Amino acid sequence: MDSGMLYFIALLLSFVAAQDTYAADDIRDYAEFQAFHAENTIQAIDLALLDASELIERNPEAEELVLHTTLAKYVERTPGLRAIISTDHTGQLKIDSFTYPAKDIDLSDREYVKTALNNAERDLYIGSPLVGRSSGAAFVPFARALLDSDKKSLGAIAGIIHPGFLIKQDALCPQCIVSLFNDRNEVLVSYPSNTNYPGILLKKSTR
Repeated sequence: MDSGMLYFIALLLSFVAAQDTYAADDIRDYAEFQAFHAENTIQAIDLALLDASELIERNPEAEELVLHTTLAKYVERTPGLRAIISTDHTGQLKIDSFTYPAKDIDLSDREYVKTALNNAERDLYIGSPLVGRSSGAAFVPFARALLDSDKKSLGAIAGIIHPGFLIKQDALCPQCIVSLFNDRNEVLVSYPSNTNYPGILLKKSTR
């Protein structure tokens, strides 16, 4: 996993009572297992975004229904991915794999959209958890810039995923804490969900 993009906090803090139950090797193996799951999930989302970006950049004037249908297929084949959306260069929602036609929503104030619109490269940006304006559901955005051949902005594209899919839910250690952070020390997801980390701990965990 690219630690510059995302790093997995493998502290897996066990409660005092758990230390008699789980050996250090077991905790380490569990951490690696959860990190492997997170990495594979993110790579699959990134691949779907790359395919979607190529489709839109090659056909920026394609019919909305054609793009909507194709993006929906990318979502269907990608575990955990709820939707792929794209905006125009002003941040206005243009394509939504979940809804056709796309709703009239201005996303220009969303940090993941602003970051992608101002990026002259196609770097993957992992935003902090948000609540959808139309769905009311929590999500983590994975965004990239849409660029023309001169690297001018065509818009932003983003994959929407429920935070819980980043953790392997059917292999949770009841006495452990698992947290996933982006490269800005923002918590993407934690188990248990009410886990809090002191600022000093986050600073020490940064690589």
